[in-house]
Amino acid sequence: MFFFLKILIIYIILNYFNIDLLKGLPIILPILLAVAFFTVFERKILASMQRRRGPNVVGLYGLLQAIADALKLLSKETLIPSNSNIYIFILSPIFTFFISMLCWSLIPFKYNIVVSDINLGILFLFAFSSLGVYGIIMSGWSSNSKYSFLGALRSSAQFISYEISMGLILIPIILYSQSFNISEIILNQNNIYYIFLYFHFLYYSLL
Repeated sequence: MFFFLKILIIYIILNYFNIDLLKGLPIILPILLAVAFFTVFERKILASMQRRRGPNVVGLYGLLQAIADALKLLSKETLIPSNSNIYIFILSPIFTFFISMLCWSLIPFKYNIVVSDINLGILFLFAFSSLGVYGIIMSGWSSNSKYSFLGALRSSAQFISYEISMGLILIPIILYSQSFNISEIILNQNNIYYIFLYFHFLYYSLL
């Protein structure tokens, strides 16, 4: 029941902001499938490192384990703490998923294959990714449990620390390309990849 309620809320949000879901589906669906199968691939590697079998029952070599996990996740009962704020508790995972999909809408996969090609793409990417912290804090606070809230604060501090390091890494890229548009940054690397300029910058900074 709560799963269909979440789907309904996402549909209302998309209609309110006039977002064309059909335009983003060819990009969103491959991303979700890739994440699912990369999880199976990671479990296979961890199993081989620990000398155990890993997922090998569902499908050929366990490759359909991702689909089985998705079906199990959709069929699970939604448990809501009795003292929680039920509205924020339901909205927080929807908010986090929506923000993550907005971040992917800025990434160009090929020339002219991008959902939102805006001039301040990197700034919007940082803005959207930083909003994901609020979903974690909302879920921890709405559960009305001090342990969940402390865990949410710890995760939000980890998110913020990652954002600072990613921002410092992206500053030379912005300076090299003289643009905040992600498509232009990619096109400017036709002659030389910026990773080689990083080594050049690092070499002269150590002199």
